[in-house]
Amino acid sequence: MSTIPTTPPSGFRDFLPDSCALRAQVIETISRVYRSYGFCPIDTPAAEDLAMLMGKAGGENEKLIFKIMKRGEKLDLSKGAGELADMGLRFDLTLPLARYYSRYRGVLPTPFKAFHIGPVWRAERAQKGRYREFIQCDADILGSDSVQCEIEVVSAVLTVFKQLGLDAPAVLLNDRRMIFALCDHWKIPEDRRGALCIALDKLDKVGAEAVLADLAELLGGAVPEDLAAFVQGGETDLDFLKTVAPEPMAGLLQIRDTLAQVSDSYGPFTISPSLVRGLDYYTGTVFEFRSPGLAGSIGGGGRYDRLTEQFGGAKTPACGLSIGFERLMLVMEEAGGAKASGPDACLTVFSDELRLQTLGLAKRLRAAGLSVDVYPGTGKLKAQFKYADAVKARYALVLGPDEAAAGKVKAKELATGAEAAFGIEELLARLAKP
Repeated sequence: MSTIPTTPPSGFRDFLPDSCALRAQVIETISRVYRSYGFCPIDTPAAEDLAMLMGKAGGENEKLIFKIMKRGEKLDLSKGAGELADMGLRFDLTLPLARYYSRYRGVLPTPFKAFHIGPVWRAERAQKGRYREFIQCDADILGSDSVQCEIEVVSAVLTVFKQLGLDAPAVLLNDRRMIFALCDHWKIPEDRRGALCIALDKLDKVGAEAVLADLAELLGGAVPEDLAAFVQGGETDLDFLKTVAPEPMAGLLQIRDTLAQVSDSYGPFTISPSLVRGLDYYTGTVFEFRSPGLAGSIGGGGRYDRLTEQFGGAKTPACGLSIGFERLMLVMEEAGGAKASGPDACLTVFSDELRLQTLGLAKRLRAAGLSVDVYPGTGKLKAQFKYADAVKARYALVLGPDEAAAGKVKAKELATGAEAAFGIEELLARLAKP
């Protein structure tokens, strides 16, 4: 008799309690920082109309959509494959945000600062740090064309990294308009510029040599010396870029210099002419965060000033970014400092006769803002202490007959083994200490 497999599908994962607790703590940190910068939370459905997802703004990701078949009477299997689906799972959070803003802009403030944390899905090949289901943590500003938007969203993410105790990431900056100005300088035909951007966007995945080979084939000969230097990561000639693309460079230099001054030496901030970002909706500045020792980025974004137009709305300047949550977790785990914490205390149940008093004590401790796990059921104290240790509680508490009669609670600090009896107020003070 065959059995149903217990492993999740390729590219999807289960998470044990420790991992879930740590992920929740990191998401709480990201949410807290975003709120501290004035971003307000929003949410959108996991599924969107296929017409929206295929709106010529998602670039290569449109090929990776998990499509949802029509249902009930709408499903006609006699029609071609292209007629079988009408919805799909979102592959990022920016397209849904543009739809959301286009619908509700009349009741939203201008500019509108939003953050959105949630899962997205892409039907791509699973590998280390890349999954078919993953979390994105976006922060966006819509309704302002000021470079202060770029400075604000980048600063918010740097604050997240700092509060999580991560080493300073490298911040790469570029502008799509500069890429097109360089294409003019190199006399690259317009019908090949999209392919050039796609080739450059694969640099961190396939390496400089492979990208140069693709560019040579695309351009039908030698790769311009300046372009080859950008791909190979040589020193960037900023004076040359100022001459070729003065307006984009002025904005990039302002962003770079301001970030360097307000980020407490967190950086470095580097202008990188080969940085493209793969999504077609970017219209100006683009940026990425790179962590030492990890291929690819742990976050990125840019300016997308025309995305709302596909929903019939007016042109709306917009800028945002996303933290690659799964890669962020990978960096934290490899750094060795990522550990989930358990409850402040685990309250044992000495006997059925003392259960109500035990639950009353738990209620009082929780009302004081503490996290308290009450052992489910009854059993020997040794087994209950073992449970308290397994859930990583800081203290195991015992309310036995002697303690109840004396108005005290016995507390054992599990990390050290030290134990003592405390009155309720003393216990509250002890548990409140980090």
